[in-house]
Amino acid sequence: MVRRQRIGAGFYVLLFGVMVLTFVAHEAGHWAAGRALGYDAYFSLNSAGVRDASIPVAHMIAVRAGGVIVTLLQAVLGLTLVLTRGSLVAYGLLFSAAFMRFMAAIMTLMQPNDEAAITLAMGWGQWSGHALVVAVLVGMTIWGARHLRVGWKANSLAWAVASVAVTAVVGLDMALQGAL
Repeated sequence: MVRRQRIGAGFYVLLFGVMVLTFVAHEAGHWAAGRALGYDAYFSLNSAGVRDASIPVAHMIAVRAGGVIVTLLQAVLGLTLVLTRGSLVAYGLLFSAAFMRFMAAIMTLMQPNDEAAITLAMGWGQWSGHALVVAVLVGMTIWGARHLRVGWKANSLAWAVASVAVTAVVGLDMALQGAL
C-alpha cells in the first residue's frame, strides 16, 4: 500500500477536465461503433448515435455498448495505473468513469440510458446492466481509493466537482444543440 496521497486543488481542477474528457471519450465510443457498422453517425458532448432510426436491434446494442466499453476501458487503465504507479491522476480517470455511469443510471429514471437500453433489448430488465456496470466501476474505485488511501473527505469533494462538471457538460451540450 502506498502512503496517503496529499490531494490539493490541482487534483480537483484536473478531475473537472477528466470528467469532460470522459464524456467526449464515451460519446466517441458510440460514434465509432456506429461508423464501424457503416451508419451515418452523430456526436456531441453528451450524445452520440446513428441517424438511421430503423437499425437492427443487434446494431443498436453495439452502438450503445461502444460508449460503455470505452468508459470501462478507461476505468481499467485508471485502476492499473493506480495500482502499479500510485497515480492520483489515474484515480481521476477511475473516479470519473464510475461517477459518469452512476449518474447515467440515475438519468434512466427519466429515459433509459445505454445500459438500460441494452438490457431491455435483451429482455434482461431495465436495471440489470446499470447494476452490473456501476457495481464493477464503484468496486474498482473503492479499490483504487483504498490503495492510494484517498479518504471520504477527498472523495466527497471529488463528488461535488464531478457534479459541477456533469452539469457544465450537459448545459453546454444543450446550449450548443440549441444554437445549431
